Amino acid sequence: MEREMELGDKAVGFLLTLTSLSIFTYYTFWVIILPFVDSDHFVHKYFLPQEYEILIPVIAGVVLLCFLSIFVGLVMLKSKKKKTT
Repeated sequence: MEREMELGDKAVGFLLTLTSLSIFTYYTFWVIILPFVDSDHFVHKYFLPQEYEILIPVIAGVVLLCFLSIFVGLVMLKSKKKKTT
């Protein structure tokens, strides 16, 4: 049973690593290399417009901060309830 769980964890870890590496490669190519490619080149149709280069990470950061703040707040409320009981 433990061996099956270990293989499942490895598979999930591999998929998460592959996904994050793909996103990193796509974003790096989009932000660093694409501005130097001619605008009529066919590769531009695979990427979003340049305006989203900064907008997407900023929105993702704000959402992450919101969820993190909610999580910390809930943990603090739960720990306060435990102390009072």
